[in-house]
Amino acid sequence: MKFKDFMSALDGEIKNVYLLCGEENFFIDKAREKILSRLNVDKQTELVTIDCDSKPAVGEIISAIDSSPFFGTRNVVLVKNANFFGGDKKFERLENILRDMQPTNYVIFTAKAADKRRKLYKIIEKVGGVLEADPLRAWEVDDWLNGKLKSLGKIMRGEARRHFNERLGILPEISLWYLENELDKVALNVDGNEITAADLRRIMLAPPEVSNFALTDAVDERKASKAVYLLKTQARDYGKLPLVTTLLVNHVRRLLRAKFFIAQGVTGRKLGEPLEMNPYIAQKLGETAKSYKEKILEEVFVELAEADFKLKTGRAGVEALERIIIKLCNR
Repeated sequence: MKFKDFMSALDGEIKNVYLLCGEENFFIDKAREKILSRLNVDKQTELVTIDCDSKPAVGEIISAIDSSPFFGTRNVVLVKNANFFGGDKKFERLENILRDMQPTNYVIFTAKAADKRRKLYKIIEKVGGVLEADPLRAWEVDDWLNGKLKSLGKIMRGEARRHFNERLGILPEISLWYLENELDKVALNVDGNEITAADLRRIMLAPPEVSNFALTDAVDERKASKAVYLLKTQARDYGKLPLVTTLLVNHVRRLLRAKFFIAQGVTGRKLGEPLEMNPYIAQKLGETAKSYKEKILEEVFVELAEADFKLKTGRAGVEALERIIIKLCNR
């Protein structure tokens, strides 16, 4: 079950067994806390936490799950990093306990991955609840953002939405904890119910990848002097050059992919899914890609690989990237 449906289901009857699995810790943390809140758990007397990273014996886990409450009215066990949802090991006793849990006992498993074909997974799916905490794709953020803004009692229109999406557009991955914390901070510092683009620029902390967005923007707009200035600003810290190289490589790769899909008849916001980007950013990228010749992008892609090697081996400096940026601007 996906996050939104899973959280809605928690408003109803609470099950005795849950598996929260996937790479997105934000979803897992939020789901875990809502389950504990619904159970009104006293974490001092009613919650037992076992971390499988410390390699506890299977018998210890089983004993904790099947024990009767000592002090409180219920026995709640949190089994973190459960590594037995992807292997071939058999846990017959654990399977039997989960099938017929004591009504006062509850267990929450968390895992980075789980094999749906395993018996243990199927049992939990049948008698309890399973959260599939997959990372959000760029084009799925709007639903999350709408829900977050609603919980904050705020709205975000036109230019602010575009600015927010542009920040996300160049991130290698989406960190919902980062977005959650930054939006909370913005909401606390904004009067009224509307968050504007100016509010985001003024308050929202930009990670390094977003700060570099201005560089690729300048390149796309053929503003060579501005792009070189931004490059040299980053080059003041030589350690940042590999990050700039990665940024340029990713941008050129996306432009090439956009041109490929456009040639297949995929245009506008429909580019979002194949490019795994927010539809607005994908549409903008598609328009930008039309201003580039495929040959130049292919040449630059190879030149960036060579520049990256020379930078990392001390055989080149910022001038290697400067030449490439000027070439792209003069296309």
